[in-house]
Amino acid sequence: MDKPRLRVLSKKKRLEQDLAHISQEMYKRNAELATTNRTLSLLRTIDTLVLQSHDSLRVLCGQITQAIIKDSDYPLVAIFVKESSHSALELHGWSVSDNFVLKDIEELQKILKVESLEAKVERQHGFVHLDAMSDAKLAHSTGATPEVVTELRNSLPIKSLYTVKLMVRQKQVGLMVFGFLDKLDSLPTNDQALIERLSNAVGVAVDSKLLFEENQRVLKQLQKTNQKLRELDEAKDEFISMASHQLRTPLTTVKGYVSMVLEGDAGKLQESQRKLLDQAFLSSQRMVYLIADLLNVSRLRTGKFVIDAVPTNLADVAEGEIAQLVETAKSRNLELTYNKPKGFPTLMLDDTKIRQVIMNFADNAIYYTPSGGHISVNLVDKPESVEFTVADDGIGVPKAEQHHLFSKFYRAGNAKKARPDGTGLGLFMAQKVIVAQGGAIIFKSPSTDAQDRDDERPGSAFGFSFSKEKLKVPAHLKASPAVAKGEPAKTPSLL
Repeated sequence: MDKPRLRVLSKKKRLEQDLAHISQEMYKRNAELATTNRTLSLLRTIDTLVLQSHDSLRVLCGQITQAIIKDSDYPLVAIFVKESSHSALELHGWSVSDNFVLKDIEELQKILKVESLEAKVERQHGFVHLDAMSDAKLAHSTGATPEVVTELRNSLPIKSLYTVKLMVRQKQVGLMVFGFLDKLDSLPTNDQALIERLSNAVGVAVDSKLLFEENQRVLKQLQKTNQKLRELDEAKDEFISMASHQLRTPLTTVKGYVSMVLEGDAGKLQESQRKLLDQAFLSSQRMVYLIADLLNVSRLRTGKFVIDAVPTNLADVAEGEIAQLVETAKSRNLELTYNKPKGFPTLMLDDTKIRQVIMNFADNAIYYTPSGGHISVNLVDKPESVEFTVADDGIGVPKAEQHHLFSKFYRAGNAKKARPDGTGLGLFMAQKVIVAQGGAIIFKSPSTDAQDRDDERPGSAFGFSFSKEKLKVPAHLKASPAVAKGEPAKTPSLL
């Protein structure tokens, strides 16, 4: 054979070899691509199930195993879950290929649990060989009869189980089991990548569902707790309302008789007797305001809290309330001053409720100011508003507690020490009364961390402001003789 022909044949052989190699590589690449596509398809399916599933974790695990069985060659896939760090692994979902028919699913679950969990739970991954155990031994481990085990082996002839832990955030959330029809000691190359990707995806899915279900349980518990708290709050309000109404009649009688004695209806009083009765009258007056606060709290809940605005001279109202506290302030070695402004405008206010607010602010200042302190009551007529404040150099309010100050039943820590018998209703109701009449609460207290020291007296200021335009007296009421002369409107009974 001549040389040219030999060269042609040699080239042809090399081309055939190259073509065979290329075909082999293409087949290999196509197989890898098919495996990758299958993996991506499964991962997308799992993601979709997680995002769209509103069912329980057990239902979701069953759906995931069904999806894996549908798009893979595994005859069995099962998922075990640890619902908490202290709980045991429990079978939550499993599926078998359509090529197999199982009659006794319950016994299969027992076998899976014993063989996969107890034998391999401490390992990251590994094989369990079912044919290594006799039917009698397997039956004894599961509690099933040997006949049932034999039937299961015949129905689902699995020889190897591969277990892989589901790890998320460095903790185990579950275990996934894959069944094989052959006795294997190592995973095929394609299965290694697929199972690794699936275990990561399923681990995240299980963890997300566990967190969601835990949040749901916590939410339900919080809802139950909140409902109980609301019921307790309603019961408390009902008791307060009932007790307050029961206290009204005897307190009215006590206050009325003390007032009659002070006015001389029972004869002339000695100075020492008058001082004692003044204190009794003042204490009964405080009780009046306390009961009014309690009743108003009840009315707020039932929607019966109403502002009854009448033409009111705030300067006269403040003077009357502060006058009742002068003797109390003196007995505590406190200087209480009020400079009544002249020509103060008449405003539409709820006379009764505004008296309660003024008395509350002044009374608090007296109780929370140590001996030798000063309390200044000020009422200012500004161009567009009026402003009332009670300023003291007492214990003040700690910065960390200031945002709670006007909450119902709340009392600052230093206030509890100074006055253990307080209710925590005064400031709460003061804010409600002022805001309900279109006003704004004034509160000032230095932001200092030294408020609990005896040598520091930062003091505080409480008050309110009203727009004169909003509270101006209507024209038809200005014609009233009392209002025209600047006299205070008649105060309705506090009770």
